[in-house]
Amino acid sequence: MKLLFNPMTSPYNLLDDLNAALRYWWLIVVLMTAGVILGWILFQIQPPLYEARAEIALNVDLSRTGTLSDTNQDILINTTGRVMATAAIMDDLKQQATKAGWLAANSNPQRIFFIERKAESFILRVQHPNPQAALELTDRWSELALRALESASQNALQADHLERYLDGLTTCLQQQTSGGVEIHACPFQDLQQLQTEINKTGEEILKSRVNARGLIPGIRFALTQPAELLPEPVQFQRSTGLLAGALIGLVAALFVIHFRLPERLSKRG
Repeated sequence: MKLLFNPMTSPYNLLDDLNAALRYWWLIVVLMTAGVILGWILFQIQPPLYEARAEIALNVDLSRTGTLSDTNQDILINTTGRVMATAAIMDDLKQQATKAGWLAANSNPQRIFFIERKAESFILRVQHPNPQAALELTDRWSELALRALESASQNALQADHLERYLDGLTTCLQQQTSGGVEIHACPFQDLQQLQTEINKTGEEILKSRVNARGLIPGIRFALTQPAELLPEPVQFQRSTGLLAGALIGLVAALFVIHFRLPERLSKRG
């Protein structure tokens, strides 16, 4: 009497499983196809996901910044990108989405808001089942991003101006303490007032640098593409679902083959 393979009592042999897989190749194909179909069905019953985009282009004015290495220019562009996605901006977008009923209060905004660098520009992307929500949130994001860039740029210019002013005050201090001939006219003749102004200017420089968020004079920006809704829902989740279904089918087929379920069923029959 021929005994069936029993994986629970017999020692495991990989070659036996490979031979069985070749013998029941049709079962692998059937279950993987069933998994793909199941993944496709699950994708179809999910609500479509729409995406809106806006693009902000950057330009580095080398006449203001001086010659920059590729690394430093890359750092400057990435720093500018972070200005467009600060915690304050993301909180504002989350509050608007929550207030409109587009996002649950405890939801993670990183699942719908994305910022993507493209050479010397940044793409602001919002994905949402509601196309109007995606469009309005993208428009709001581009508005907040431009406002933040403008504020940071103005503070960078202010810091640069204050640093030049501080250089002049420092020259005045050196002239007064050395007792030499006055080369540059000083706005303060009193030494105490001059030192007070130097300290005040230094504090203002630090404040402006913080508000500049790493930007320097010479970075320019413009909204090259206002918020626009893509004509079709994004489809990246479909391929993921189909692949997951195929893998599930493959695992199920290998499980069935490993335990020789077809042989057991045929034996009982």
